[in-house]
Amino acid sequence: MRGTSRPWSDPVAQVGVGGLLLIALVIAGCAGSGSGRGPFELIGTPFGGGSGSTTTTGPGSSVSTPGSARAGGARASVDPCLEQQTRKFVRISMRNLAPDYVHYFLILVAYINGTTHPDGAVCANDIALYTQLGYSVQVQDGQQLAYGNYCIQGPALVYFYRGGQFQGAGTQGLAAAIAPAQGTTATYDSFFGPSGQQVPVPDWIIFHNPGIGDGARLKVSFNALDPCASSGSVGALGTPNCQQDAFYYVDETDVRSGSTVLGSGSFRRVPNEIQGTGCTCGLGNNVAYQQLAPSGATAASVQCNEFLRGGRIDYVFLRDDTDPPFPQLVWRVTDAGGARAHDFDPRAGVQ
Repeated sequence: MRGTSRPWSDPVAQVGVGGLLLIALVIAGCAGSGSGRGPFELIGTPFGGGSGSTTTTGPGSSVSTPGSARAGGARASVDPCLEQQTRKFVRISMRNLAPDYVHYFLILVAYINGTTHPDGAVCANDIALYTQLGYSVQVQDGQQLAYGNYCIQGPALVYFYRGGQFQGAGTQGLAAAIAPAQGTTATYDSFFGPSGQQVPVPDWIIFHNPGIGDGARLKVSFNALDPCASSGSVGALGTPNCQQDAFYYVDETDVRSGSTVLGSGSFRRVPNEIQGTGCTCGLGNNVAYQQLAPSGATAASVQCNEFLRGGRIDYVFLRDDTDPPFPQLVWRVTDAGGARAHDFDPRAGVQ
């Protein structure tokens, strides 16, 4: 047992291999098509088909949550078409300080600015920029996309890094995985390296295993069979978003690894253990992601789960068996000028 972050008493977490396989098949059977692979080499599109439903699940309001914003700085939204080119990207770096391989699942969701998403990050004239650089799935206006435990309301663009695949093809080596640290020296991701990789800026950053492909046999949490179902519908039931699988500790063959000090589920981490998600910021299960701050936000006014246009995010994966646990994926966020918005959780001891 690991406290509230380990839902072992929740019956949906005890579905078993057969149940998980059924869910994986249901989701895989609804797979949609992307617009081709870009340089980011998206592999796999575990998405459901679009529908005419009007459920809104787009970017959150730019209104500050009481008590969650720092003093100073206006937070007004700006038309993304008026943004400077450098502010249409965010630079991301990832490193591993754990003694195990880390197998992670990175999803970026970018909403196209307009009537449906008035605070969307994407200028309609920049859609080609996103698709060329890895956002290979496009959800049309008026459609929805069922993705793992999430429902994405179009118009939107989705990036799923390497399709969550552990191994890369040929000489590519590891794909959505990072090799173990060498003692106290961190190992960097082969793509999101020390210098960081520029990515067209999303509205949401989600660490979430949708339960297919390489992630199917690792999956523990129970996906909603139909996350786009009406609120309260039986079809929407599943493990809460803050307890969904996000990343794993594995060995070189992608077999579960890590310590069992904190119970049999210690190989798995969830948004409750990721710094900067709505889960660890007290925003609840419906905000189990990190999100783009309004254009007018600064390092001084950014909220707990927000990053900034034109800035940088440095992620560090850890494996610490302290109970109660502190976040095992921590982040440092800076703005376009290098001012610090968020620093690593001090309990992590990361510089």
